[in-house]
Amino acid sequence: MHFDKLQKKNFFRWRVSRRDVLVGLLLLVLSCPAAAEEKPQKTPVQGQPFVANLHLPAGKGPFPGVLLVGGSGGGIGWQDYMGEILAEKGFASLALAYFGMEGLPESLELIPIEYFQKGLDYLAAHEAVDAKRIGVIGVSKGGEVALLLASYDPRVRAVVAFAPSAVVFQSIAKGFPRTSSWTYKGKPLSFVPYVQMQSGETLADMYRRSLDQKDEVAEAAIPVENINGPILLISGKADTLWPSTYLGEMVMERLRAHAFPHRNQHVAYEDAGHLISSIRSDATRRGGTQEGNARAQRDGQLQTIDFLQKHLASR
Repeated sequence: MHFDKLQKKNFFRWRVSRRDVLVGLLLLVLSCPAAAEEKPQKTPVQGQPFVANLHLPAGKGPFPGVLLVGGSGGGIGWQDYMGEILAEKGFASLALAYFGMEGLPESLELIPIEYFQKGLDYLAAHEAVDAKRIGVIGVSKGGEVALLLASYDPRVRAVVAFAPSAVVFQSIAKGFPRTSSWTYKGKPLSFVPYVQMQSGETLADMYRRSLDQKDEVAEAAIPVENINGPILLISGKADTLWPSTYLGEMVMERLRAHAFPHRNQHVAYEDAGHLISSIRSDATRRGGTQEGNARAQRDGQLQTIDFLQKHLASR
């Protein structure tokens, strides 16, 4: 009898002890939400010959990689904006600055294409990135160099260019020196120089008249037919900074002329201007209406993500 009572007493203690352990574990999990749900991470890149932030999705990967290149405003703001969005969608993104920050050139002038290739090197070598699934996204002058980079480097398997260019334009530097925006293998790339701006015209008008220089345009044309993958161009028909829809059509014409084998598409939005690559309330200052820009911003982002998922994530 005494033995039976002792067994029951010990069994009751074991049940209480086990219950306490389970409750304790549950409380520990609830008090640590980061352990239950991983989130994308942004990390400044150190020890490399470029300035960039790496945006990694949650999980182990390997993930498709995307190089992000901003426009003539310089810095890294737009690249980080897009990097955060893409990391949420499962893409490892390198937000790359190339001028306008400490340790970088002050102006967009004679920037080596090799600088961007070092960003590709970094992505391709990273353990969380699939080197066979790398794309590049650029906006404005970043769209210009994105198409250039992809035409020179077959590691780029997909390109998205917001407000793109079909040619290399003159540099954007103080005093507007008659120099190229980019170099390759130590030599300045051929460029289309700016014509004299006339009273009452927009910058887009000036760029459009600059394209009347047929010999210079032929020399400075970006060889987009060499790109090793699909291309998506996104533009606003009311762009007052440069004629991005017209330039996008120039790209498409060149692709057709060379029987480009990969998917290519140009999405041009009515009542939208130059600033359609991010959600901006001040977009009308570069053309378009508030409603037109908002529609283009939302749909352009969806088009970009869908394009990358089809051509990078699904491989």
